[in-house]
Amino acid sequence: MATDPDFIDYYEVLEASPNASTATLERVFRYLAKRHHPDSSEHGDVKTFSRLVEAYETLTDPAARAAYDISYDEQKNQNNALVQETGHLSSDAADRQRLMALFYAQRRRSMKTPGIGAGSLEHMTGLPEEVLNFHLWFFQQKGWIMREEGGQLSISADGVEKVEANTKANDELNRKRITEAKDRVTAAPATFASGVPAAAATV
Repeated sequence: MATDPDFIDYYEVLEASPNASTATLERVFRYLAKRHHPDSSEHGDVKTFSRLVEAYETLTDPAARAAYDISYDEQKNQNNALVQETGHLSSDAADRQRLMALFYAQRRRSMKTPGIGAGSLEHMTGLPEEVLNFHLWFFQQKGWIMREEGGQLSISADGVEKVEANTKANDELNRKRITEAKDRVTAAPATFASGVPAAAATV
């Protein structure tokens, strides 16, 4: 189930914990209602006050609160899942490079039939349909792929440039890493053929 954009966190509205007692909710409501009452010259706000009343009436009614808590828990689980998905950012970038490389290779192999079907891409990459569709949407928005007359997707000229730029950047990064590794070896203490550090041998 997708996150509901219209869901209102009444506990957040009342600045209270989901475990708060009715007495606590009443006390907090009185304080916030007085602060945001439309008659208050400093913090008065009709919309905020109405939201406070709505939250208070829902959470202080046992039956209404029980029903609301079910939706609250579902929404909380969806939000937690969304947070966990942010951990896939680095793997998403790698997947996109792999997909673009496939499009590039197909275009280079055959200019007459440069396209690849979504089903073939899913099979070749092992990516779930939703994840694959997300990447393809991104490519299309960037103008890196295009749709052929037969419905298949192929890399565009901009996409070719993107792949080659990434390849160049990766090659430069690898050369830099190799150079840094050689520098570390050169800077390391001299050792005997046996591998015993020279400093240790003098002890």
